[in-house]
Amino acid sequence: MQIQKVRIVSNNICYGPEPLPNDEVEQHLTISASGRVWFTGYKYANGFGKFEISRRHQFNIGKLVVKEILELFSQYLDSDQLTCYATDIGTWEMKITDTKGEVHTFKGSLCGGVTVADIDITFYLRQQIPVSNLFVFEDSFMESDEK
Repeated sequence: MQIQKVRIVSNNICYGPEPLPNDEVEQHLTISASGRVWFTGYKYANGFGKFEISRRHQFNIGKLVVKEILELFSQYLDSDQLTCYATDIGTWEMKITDTKGEVHTFKGSLCGGVTVADIDITFYLRQQIPVSNLFVFEDSFMESDEK
């Protein structure tokens, strides 16, 4: 399937202590077939539903890299994977738009494990997209994942 864009909204608010006002709690990542990437991070600020932008980036990762990324998401669409759901961690929602304009929506918890052909998509995106501390499908960071 040909993909036009992928949009992932990751929110790491969970049960437990309330985040501090400057804690980044939500991230929006959009990757388009043209190679453009849009990222916005939101801090907790004034409470749930009253987030404020903490950082914003727009850049181009190139058509070769984006082609590989979108191919992974195309394989994900075809894989019919089970999704991890947990109530004590954050969540993600992904919308994949194909070239026909059809939107495919997926949801899960930030527990990782989103893979295609033994490739961890979170780890792969962290290697390809120059944004530090990307949540994507999990909110834990390994030192080697960080940019």
